[in-house]
Amino acid sequence: MRTRLPVRLGDARITLAGEPGGKALIVLDAFSSDAIPAHLLTREAIGLYLSKLDRTGVVLVHISNGHLDLTRILARAAGEHGLVTHVMRETADEPTGRRFRARAIVAALARDPTHLGAIAQDPAWQRVSPDMARRPWTDDFSDILQAILDKQRS
Repeated sequence: MRTRLPVRLGDARITLAGEPGGKALIVLDAFSSDAIPAHLLTREAIGLYLSKLDRTGVVLVHISNGHLDLTRILARAAGEHGLVTHVMRETADEPTGRRFRARAIVAALARDPTHLGAIAQDPAWQRVSPDMARRPWTDDFSDILQAILDKQRS
């Protein structure tokens, strides 16, 4: 039996603001190019997502980027709300040029690791602890240099 899930197209923050809460899963797939929608990675954005989830709900965020590593930035903003962050970096043997796309990076955010189910136990998913010494991105602050330097270190 197939379950049909509702798909809402549009800016995640604007679209979600008008949605009722109680969701089990929110999937954000806004990172389709090297331009990043920074407003989707802020402390305020994470707070909005959290307000729309049920108590065991999960947020999945596609954060692939050719020039920036957004995992630590997202984990820091999620840490402001006490969320755990697990990240999966796709590792395919086939060269990127033959696949016609970059390797995917996906983050899963939840209030508790147990809410992530098998993800929390899967070795392909690594837990990313928030660096609390790092300033979180907010609606009034972002530091793209952090993401560039993180990419060089990864």
